[in-house]
Amino acid sequence: MNLSAQEIDNQLLMLSEQEQLKVFNLLKKRLQSFILKEEQHDFSVFGGILKDSPNFNGDPVEIQKRMRDEWN
Repeated sequence: MNLSAQEIDNQLLMLSEQEQLKVFNLLKKRLQSFILKEEQHDFSVFGGILKDSPNFNGDPVEIQKRMRDEWN
């Protein structure tokens, strides 16, 4: 079977498009799976967890100043 350069080029182009679609569909499925997993997280359990911490009670400006000056 002798194919012309144009026929080979057309077949290669068709195969590359099919492969790109396969990769695209794989990525799309993985992204959808990731999005579904992200929606399952519930971070509300962390709400207010530091309200009684001695490190965060007091004047907010003074707390910020102490945190900034910690490395001096």
